[in-house]
Amino acid sequence: MAAYTVTPNLAKSSYVESMKEMHKAYFSVVCWHAEVISSKDDIFASRSSFIDDVWLRISEAVSDLSSSLFNWINGSYKACRIMLRSSIENFVRAIAAIEQPGILKEKNVYKLFEFSAKLQVFTAHSTIKCYFDQLHSDYKILCRDTHTASFENMEQITSLDGLPVYAKAKAVSAKDLYVRVSQGFTVMVCLLLNAEFHKMHHRNRENILNAVPKSIRPLIADFNC
Repeated sequence: MAAYTVTPNLAKSSYVESMKEMHKAYFSVVCWHAEVISSKDDIFASRSSFIDDVWLRISEAVSDLSSSLFNWINGSYKACRIMLRSSIENFVRAIAAIEQPGILKEKNVYKLFEFSAKLQVFTAHSTIKCYFDQLHSDYKILCRDTHTASFENMEQITSLDGLPVYAKAKAVSAKDLYVRVSQGFTVMVCLLLNAEFHKMHHRNRENILNAVPKSIRPLIADFNC
């Protein structure tokens, strides 16, 4: 264990660039999560649908993103993608529960997405709906890893001395999904909690918007759903 290190991967420019993209997206999530959790009592005072279980699910979604990133760093790409899948499920369940708390108890994930797709929280604004649809699409892709749908979804790690590893094609594929999912979370939170976003510390707002597509930033700056 003392000899375990990812340092050799840092000499690979593609590894470093992918890591930078992922960290920027992840740090944005960490910033808005810290802000909304610190303000959750105030949010609940004006929006009683933000019950404790909603916050717990949101925090779990962020925790799953952390685990996903950790696995990517070490080259465990299947685990990275499985945790990313879990993160999407927790996030969608949390946001859906704002409108329909009973969905927290829904065990059938197919029904979770089917029901969520009809909720106003996901359909009232075209941008939010677009990002929800993208999360659903990415979730379907990530399900292939859980069910090992093909050889591409296999990891083939037979012993721990095979880690850490860097496989560029798998790393880039997982990175693209990770960044897209993280951005989706961030954009949806910034729009759904837009008033709260504008109350955040200006440095945190900058860090959050840093990971948001430039075309979406004006919408967050002046959002009326």
